[in-house]
Amino acid sequence: MKMVRNRKNQIVILLAALFAAGMVIFPQTTENGSKTAISLWLNSIVPVMLPFYIFSDFIKRSGDLNRLPVRIYPFVMAFLSGYPMAAKVAGDLVKDGAVSAEQGRHILSYSFVTGPAFIIFTTGAFIGSQKAAAVIAVSHYAGALLNGPLYSCPGPVMVRKSQREIRSGHYMENFTAAIICGFRAMAVILAYIMVFTIGINILDSSGVFSLFACETASATLKGILEMTIGVNLVGLCDTGIMTKTVTAAFLVSFGGLSVAGQAASAAEGSGIGLGDILKIKATHGLISAVIAMISGWFVL
Repeated sequence: MKMVRNRKNQIVILLAALFAAGMVIFPQTTENGSKTAISLWLNSIVPVMLPFYIFSDFIKRSGDLNRLPVRIYPFVMAFLSGYPMAAKVAGDLVKDGAVSAEQGRHILSYSFVTGPAFIIFTTGAFIGSQKAAAVIAVSHYAGALLNGPLYSCPGPVMVRKSQREIRSGHYMENFTAAIICGFRAMAVILAYIMVFTIGINILDSSGVFSLFACETASATLKGILEMTIGVNLVGLCDTGIMTKTVTAAFLVSFGGLSVAGQAASAAEGSGIGLGDILKIKATHGLISAVIAMISGWFVL
């Protein structure tokens, strides 16, 4: 086990060194990637998601959401907060002993969703169609529910008193804490978008994406790395609204390696690993794409 962990650390260090070398070799590309990430974050993410984060966090702190059943609680928290909240909640439930690791993976399979504000407003703006955004939203949440049975596990949930309660304080104290939490979440999102945008730009400058003649395929590959960037690029592609909707539905539900990394970090120590998360999100993305394709014929 120690050898495997050391090997993983060596791979991570190697990738970090290659990334740093890429930034040195392509300084202008690195600068442009940072500016693109900040512009996308400031103009498309913060105005839509920061108010939603603040008020959803305030509701969590002031309400009694912890009284919800263990199987429902992570989904509600993720619906209110978006990626990667479900991974954190499911991981905490496992570490607190409320559920087993296998049951935690099952719960994560249908609760690992993003918030409706991002899908309806941000994704809708990228694609240029509120109807398409509605199709993507329905596909995303229906896909999550259909994804659950693929990872079902037998046996009842082992519920005992856990640490998942948020202590309620004064309303103004909760509101201030929610503001701080919202800005912290925005900072983390910016950091991940920036890192992956720089990485995408370095690969682009290296000619990797030029191997793809189809711009939609290139945008999809970039979205597999960083979902927000990919969905934005899909919206800019010269293709039909159906293709954009289905592709965006897959990317939003898959979440990208950026979201997978955030989730793996949030669930660290619970037995829910990066491989589990990638598998869950891959099937969720495929199911959502199929639902979007079918429903798109009737709506778009």
